[in-house]
Amino acid sequence: MFLFYRQKKEELYPIGKEIPLKDNDTYRFLDSITVHALKTGKTRMMVLAYLFLIAFIIIGIRLFDQTILKQSIKTHNKSILSTSRPVSRADIVDRKGRILATSLPIVDLYVDARYMPDAHKMAEDLISIFPDLNKENLIKKLLSKNSFIYLRRNLTPQEQYAVNRLGYPQLNFEASERRVYPHSHLFSHLIGFTNIDNVGIAGIEKQYENILTQNQDALTLSVDIQIQDIVHTILSEAVEKFTADGAVCLVLDAKTSEVLAMVSLPDFDLNKTPIDPNTISLNKATVGMYELGSVMKPFTVAFGLESGLITPQSEIEAFNPYKLAKGRTITDFQAEDRILTVPEILIYSSNIGTAKIAQMLGPQVQRDFLNRFHFLSILDINLPEKGHPIVQKKWDDVETATIGYGYGLAVSPLHLASAFNALVNNGLYQYPTFIKDGNKNAVYEQLLSEETSQQIRQMLRGVVKIGSAKTANVTGFNVIGKTGTAQLQDPKTGKYIEGKVRTSFIGTFPMDKPKYIVYVMMENPAKRKEDWYFNTAGWNASPTAGKIIEAIAPMLGIEQKEEIPSASYMQSAYDYALEKKKKKGR
Repeated sequence: MFLFYRQKKEELYPIGKEIPLKDNDTYRFLDSITVHALKTGKTRMMVLAYLFLIAFIIIGIRLFDQTILKQSIKTHNKSILSTSRPVSRADIVDRKGRILATSLPIVDLYVDARYMPDAHKMAEDLISIFPDLNKENLIKKLLSKNSFIYLRRNLTPQEQYAVNRLGYPQLNFEASERRVYPHSHLFSHLIGFTNIDNVGIAGIEKQYENILTQNQDALTLSVDIQIQDIVHTILSEAVEKFTADGAVCLVLDAKTSEVLAMVSLPDFDLNKTPIDPNTISLNKATVGMYELGSVMKPFTVAFGLESGLITPQSEIEAFNPYKLAKGRTITDFQAEDRILTVPEILIYSSNIGTAKIAQMLGPQVQRDFLNRFHFLSILDINLPEKGHPIVQKKWDDVETATIGYGYGLAVSPLHLASAFNALVNNGLYQYPTFIKDGNKNAVYEQLLSEETSQQIRQMLRGVVKIGSAKTANVTGFNVIGKTGTAQLQDPKTGKYIEGKVRTSFIGTFPMDKPKYIVYVMMENPAKRKEDWYFNTAGWNASPTAGKIIEAIAPMLGIEQKEEIPSASYMQSAYDYALEKKKKKGR
């Protein structure tokens, strides 16, 4: 028998007792090759164990992510679908941040037609929810074997619930959004609309498609909802009152050329889909090109003054019909039968006097001035709907005379309003804009001298005080402006139609420092007994403009002031008008 012992603090182990081993004791009785093999095996086992542990951890995390986290996120997304819209198209707001166009979350219904149990039964069930669906076309889609086919767009929550109740796994929903317009028809021609896929196809929606889809910030327009609503209401009442075929009104900020209101009647409800894209072309304010009649006369007078051919004191014979070449004769609607001063030519809207001034200018000078005022080209505006002025191919002395008083050149109302702004605003021109601060960095064009502009303002005040635009003379606001009445043409023959007219008023207020431009146009107003069977601008467009100015001026912060003193060259016109009034009163 052997006695084994280990020396540890003199500790002895009796025979038969198991001796505890240290780390190196494991291999005490083994040869070196065996020891090396065991250690290598142990190391490999440990590495393998760690690898299995890591693998199990990864698999566990993945399972947790797929079964717990992902499902939670999906559930959360579904829960917020009805309260939070996908951000794919920015809002459009007015100058004060009030919403004009926004997008709401909706769903589209599609079918996976690869596994179709009973297409006819499914079609009948779907038609019970959507009665307007064509059964034959629907069955054709269901039998197509395609994996994705739209069956219905823009479902209501009630419709989505009803489809879910059918229980067909082949029917699925796709989250989408729909453009809505809280003010329906109020801004129809300006804002435009989107198609079924929410892509802009008209108006601001089309013009700013990239900005609206790439930027979450709202697009701020220059228009004001309150001003637009007032204008729309008064203009709609006027159309009904005068049985007109349509109408236009524009309100511009004279300093910035920002459009505060633009109404073109008839209009349409943006929320009633589908909308015919051709409808937008009926925007009379920017697309319509019209001969505007006597509202063009202030420009002719201004061109004469600026050229030095006439002065405010100049006198022109206007009591005999003015005979032109080609058998053309120009007459006045209500001739004064006397020599007129330049201010009186505008006050009494003399065709003869204006035509003579135009012929003093000559065709080339007249064309140059009109081109300078952007009457001969497409306006550079931020709307896709814009028309090109219609100009006579031949421009000789006859055309020069007729263009001088508003015939022979067709322009849009926005052409006229922006040019008139320069005419009365010390000759400074800016392109009109529909974007707030859109002209913030724009450079003014100096088209006329300040002196000529001031003289025109004095003359146009006379038109409103004693001339054809008296019905636009709102007390305390020193309104200035000009009326115009142009005969309508037969679209087939090109001949003018007797009794059918287009009437206009263009003006600004106050006279000394113009703040706002107002333009009103009436399309074919009726002759009424109450108006002594007259349908010229002084009986319809002018009083309508007066109502609009009276309603919006206080909202725009314009205070009523005393009458602004008249220039000395205006006194003879006022004296003659007063004497004429006294004679009528006898």
